[in-house]
Amino acid sequence: MNPVTQHRLIQDIFFSLQTSHSMKEMVSILSGYGITNESVNDYTQTEIKKLLATASDKVLLLIADDLKIDTSNYVIQEKTRGKTVTKPKEKFLKKVFVSHSSKDKDVVTSFVQILEVIGISPENIFCTSLEGYGTGLGNNFIEEIEARLDEDVLVFFMLSDNFYQSPMCLIEMGAAWAKTKSQISVAITPFELGKIEGVFKHFQGIQIDNDLHYDMLKETLEAKFGLEPKRPLVWSPKRNIFLNMIKQQLGS
Repeated sequence: MNPVTQHRLIQDIFFSLQTSHSMKEMVSILSGYGITNESVNDYTQTEIKKLLATASDKVLLLIADDLKIDTSNYVIQEKTRGKTVTKPKEKFLKKVFVSHSSKDKDVVTSFVQILEVIGISPENIFCTSLEGYGTGLGNNFIEEIEARLDEDVLVFFMLSDNFYQSPMCLIEMGAAWAKTKSQISVAITPFELGKIEGVFKHFQGIQIDNDLHYDMLKETLEAKFGLEPKRPLVWSPKRNIFLNMIKQQLGS
């Protein structure tokens, strides 16, 4: 992309972002695309455009696409050099098991919807209290749980006082601990991560209503499941919708 064309694209991106974001928010959004500069401490129009100018043509076009900017007039000429290197195929997780108390059903439902926004397919999510995600009619509950737990599964333990008071949750906990290698604890407020005892203390964990924890969760799941990363302008609005629902459910 020649300098004149790049300048026009940067102008389009800046004015599109400016319509609904503050300067500080724009810097945060750009960091999600890998565009950062620690020396930027004055959030001005000039500094934002300088940041955009450091990005590659490919990244600028990604941002423009997320902003629904017509990019048909912007062309990148790609050059290929050398031989194609074949990387060994990585082994990714395939399924999610959400262990929870039925008394926490509402907030768990919103959490599962965030997992889908990140990119986990509904058919790969097993969550016993949610219709369409649990055990089929006539199936043995405990046998099906054990059958679904293997090394391809990531287990979410939705921890609360209700969880620890549920015999079924404790059965699921024991089965998951014995048969799976990947677990993440999710503390349901007012229960806190600091209250976790026993084996759960050693699992990575998040607080269910902590905004920043969901960005870390997204990156973790993208790596563990080999998901196509959702770009910030696509991910953030959807995350906020369900996160706000969670906060409302916790407050009611």
